[in-house]
Amino acid sequence: MVGMRRDLSRRQLFGLGAGASAALLAACASPTAPTGQSHTTFQPTLNAPDDLEMPDVTVGFVPITCYSPIVNAAALNIYHQYGLNVTLRRYTGWAELWTAFVAGELDATQFLAPMPIAIHHGFASGQRDIRLPFVTNTNGNGITVSQRLADKVNGPEDFAGLRLGLPFDYSVHNLLSRDYLVSGGLDPDVDVDLRIMRPADLVSALAVDQIDAFCLPDQFNQRAVAEDIGYIHLLTKDLWDQHPCCSFAVAEDFASSYPNTYTALLRAIGDSALYIDNPDHRAQTATLMSQPAYLGLPEPVLTAVLTGNFADGTGAEHAIPDRIGFQPYPHASYGVWMLDALQRWDLTGGQAFTTAQQYSTATSAVFDSQAATSVLTDLGGMTQERTQETVLGATFDPQHPAQRSRQL
Repeated sequence: MVGMRRDLSRRQLFGLGAGASAALLAACASPTAPTGQSHTTFQPTLNAPDDLEMPDVTVGFVPITCYSPIVNAAALNIYHQYGLNVTLRRYTGWAELWTAFVAGELDATQFLAPMPIAIHHGFASGQRDIRLPFVTNTNGNGITVSQRLADKVNGPEDFAGLRLGLPFDYSVHNLLSRDYLVSGGLDPDVDVDLRIMRPADLVSALAVDQIDAFCLPDQFNQRAVAEDIGYIHLLTKDLWDQHPCCSFAVAEDFASSYPNTYTALLRAIGDSALYIDNPDHRAQTATLMSQPAYLGLPEPVLTAVLTGNFADGTGAEHAIPDRIGFQPYPHASYGVWMLDALQRWDLTGGQAFTTAQQYSTATSAVFDSQAATSVLTDLGGMTQERTQETVLGATFDPQHPAQRSRQL
């Protein structure tokens, strides 16, 4: 097996000290994002639950396409139709969002998919019990390389010596990129300069030659193409089709204290997610998400991502409708794969998982498949568990997770 991640300190994880983190948090957390008004009349699929215990809910997010179901529920007035008054609180980086959630400033939040597992089990600085009922998107990411390296990076082996930007240690971007580099015979911690940076900073870093490539949500890949800064080397769906990216997570104390409110949140976000997943609604969603209160990006960039009709920066045009998907069921296989990868790269804070039962127990402690099934069945979403995953051409069996680690 290629070398494990070395000496991950709290400062390395979060990229700043406690005082700087607090100051940056204050700067990044914008006032309430407006719910906005839409010219589309959305008809909710389900009724609001009776007797909402706490209709006022604060939800955190980082402005990327992956969070579209959370914010689209505000843009289309879906929260209100389910009896909720949701305050959306915007952050520019994952460390800031992690800190705010652990500090109890948020009831629920968008997270990168591995983050709830890490926070619940105390893998890094700060712990809070948490439920993950939904993934907010599948696929929707890519690896973009600087135009300076056009025709020089054709496979994973060509990343030797390059500077690769990543959004967070506890991200599928980091974990999947590492598998990709390993497939080219590289040790990610020795042969490649991996740089954790806030997502909003990585496109400009690519433009001014601070990094050579990045793995990020597709809005950033498409923006680099639109600005002629980089080209899309690959979509992460080519490495692992239907992989999770971001998630919707709710504090355990909030969900258990206010079960009807929790159900209302899941109905609203589930309804929003399945609405966006419909190809007929992708272009309209791009228009809504382009508003300054949400992503504030040019509408053509978001349309290219959400419809899957895009240029890749090499002169080629593509039509890939499932470039990003929004079926929100939290498959256990997702959690087991992420947990195995986190352990492989020494990101479990010294905790060890060896048996399939240990992996399953740790995952099920976080993934709330029961609540997801209850809501998504009524909404008409997919709820059948995936029995295996195919990652870089290899089968991952969640009943035998250690086999994957031995293959790498």
